[in-house]
Amino acid sequence: MVNPGAIRREPLIERVRSKVLEQYDYMKTSLVNESSLLVTTALDDSDVERLVVMALEEARSPVSWRELKAIFQGIVGEDRLRRILNGLKARNMVAELTHTRYSLPKYVPDSEIAKVKNPVVLSLKDREDYGISGN
Repeated sequence: MVNPGAIRREPLIERVRSKVLEQYDYMKTSLVNESSLLVTTALDDSDVERLVVMALEEARSPVSWRELKAIFQGIVGEDRLRRILNGLKARNMVAELTHTRYSLPKYVPDSEIAKVKNPVVLSLKDREDYGISGN
């Protein structure tokens, strides 16, 4: 049986993924050596952090781990994505809710405040700058 909530969120996930891919293409570095081989370097952690914050900003609502994996498929592996999310959570830049969902503090719905696993982040709910220097 298909989850009806998942069907409604597919356009959101596709829109967020499109934005992330657009920014990823802008951020990645491509090098051409003398053999005319195109080499693309991997993003560093600060670039991936910016992409994660951008994705959560674009979603404007809590995003599940499964949805984040779909958004970042082919850009960053699951282990690295989990490490980046844990780092953002530890620095109180991202709220983790029950059922492994993530959100920027300002997009945590009032009805779900009690479900935030790192409640200190809620004191920063109105903060606009998430401490990640960007483009």
